[in-house]
Amino acid sequence: MRILAVSPHLPWPLYGGNMVRIYNLMRELARRGHELDFVAGYDGPPLENDHPIRKLCHKVRFYRPPASARRKNPVLAAFASLLSPLPYTAAKFSVQEVQGIIREMLKTQRFDLILANFAFMANLIPADLARQTPVVLDEHESEGLLWRQYRREGGIGKRVFALVNLAKMGRFQAAVCSRLAAMMAASEREAAFTRTFLPSRVKLWVVPNGVDTDFFIPSTPAGEPELVLCAGFRVYRNCEAAIWFVRQVFPEVRKAVPDAQFRIVGSNPPAEVRQLGDVPGVHVTGTVKDIWPYYCRAAVSVAPYRYGEGTKLKVLEAMACGVPVVSTTIGCQGIEARDGEHLLVADAPGPFAQHIVNLLRNPSLRAEIGERARTLVEQKYAWEKIVDDLEPKLLELAGGAP
Repeated sequence: MRILAVSPHLPWPLYGGNMVRIYNLMRELARRGHELDFVAGYDGPPLENDHPIRKLCHKVRFYRPPASARRKNPVLAAFASLLSPLPYTAAKFSVQEVQGIIREMLKTQRFDLILANFAFMANLIPADLARQTPVVLDEHESEGLLWRQYRREGGIGKRVFALVNLAKMGRFQAAVCSRLAAMMAASEREAAFTRTFLPSRVKLWVVPNGVDTDFFIPSTPAGEPELVLCAGFRVYRNCEAAIWFVRQVFPEVRKAVPDAQFRIVGSNPPAEVRQLGDVPGVHVTGTVKDIWPYYCRAAVSVAPYRYGEGTKLKVLEAMACGVPVVSTTIGCQGIEARDGEHLLVADAPGPFAQHIVNLLRNPSLRAEIGERARTLVEQKYAWEKIVDDLEPKLLELAGGAP
């Protein structure tokens, strides 16, 4: 197949779950001989010829992300989006230049499919071109479900903002769906919600997040009582998870295990996350070149998420490394892992802390859960297996293109 992939980001380096998903799906398709052209938002220095993205793609075209996407203050970005008829992410990331680039590329190259990452990118594909070339939307996570979470559980400001965005979603979803031939949801829960508004003519596939099982491999079991959270901190719910854990859970862990340490590992931590490093036993690393060593030294990985959709790649990464995970229900949703067998689940601070303490005190329990988690990931969540299931569907949609 010849595939045109469009994304608001250059998916390299692999900072954040969206980058990991985009890159690995493209990598697996390229490995199977499919030809990829790529359009992405990027305003950095020119890519060298041996850049990982250039190695994957036949052609690469960039556009300059809009000023709204480069705005670092999320509050200002939220206020600015209120002036747009589009929901928050579409208002923040949409740029009309994408349409011109796609038209130009389709003048010289016929594609079997257009793969759009995120609904707002699908919305930028000209409607007449979408009628000529099948468009597949990879939604990554359900924005509609996410706004419903904030409407129920956020503070008053977030609830009002969620209501505003939910009011915008209906018209936006209809515009996006009119362009689609198929849509990819990251979990069965999101697929069930998507079916409530997706036209019957549009195919719906569950394509879970995965993990590179050749890179994330088990190492010698950790001996120190060290906990880890790996995440990209440009995303609010990752920041909220780290703050909730340090304030509500970690003090209970330290009461039982006084030498316990907690490492917050990931790019772009804002001031409120960096300040957590002032708490005894808490370490904030910021951006690191490689997160695998941090999994290797951890006795327990935590996923203390209270908001979010999709599936959390950091949970799959820890499981692939054989590190036992303690997660909230939201943190492990979409993953076919059983509580007590592949990980431990708790939503309240006390039980969450007790799970961690039990693991820190019981090396054999850590090893058993870690081994079962690794086996589950190998069987269901290796990127190769995920694309084994996805590729035939894409080929059928493309009319059997070789």
